[in-house]
Amino acid sequence: MLKIIGVCLILCGAGGFGVAKAMQFYRQLRQLRDCVSALEILKCELNYTLMPLPRICRETASRVKAPVAQLLSLYANKLDNELPRTKAAAQAIEETRGLTLPSDAQLALLELLEGLGRYDLDGENRLLQMSTHRLNAALERIEKEKKPLARGYAALGLCTGLALVILLV
Repeated sequence: MLKIIGVCLILCGAGGFGVAKAMQFYRQLRQLRDCVSALEILKCELNYTLMPLPRICRETASRVKAPVAQLLSLYANKLDNELPRTKAAAQAIEETRGLTLPSDAQLALLELLEGLGRYDLDGENRLLQMSTHRLNAALERIEKEKKPLARGYAALGLCTGLALVILLV
């Protein structure tokens, strides 16, 4: 009876790890889509309101979902505490819980947050357009890789668990 319970625990643990790794791709996709929609909202706010940057970030954060909203709120708070944009952006990305963006998307966000508020309106729009383009490229790449890699991680986790069971029994 203990062997059966042990086998089930090993298979569930290894399979669960594989499935959790596969789910990370779906989380990345959702967060990338949230980032792209946040950039659209930022662009509208910058073009049609005369609010300061921290307030625009808070307004945008109130209209997007969890990790991206937390990132923008942290960034706005750090700007209010008079941190330089570069430090505020880096710290906000580091401190945001649950942010699982790929490295190229994180770099695009970091460069965007470091550059916001530095240029005139045309420069801001170009910066937002370039960042949106880079995030969309990351979104397409993850979309292509999602299905085969997600299946691969799930199968690898399950097969690893099965191999452990065979070795231990």
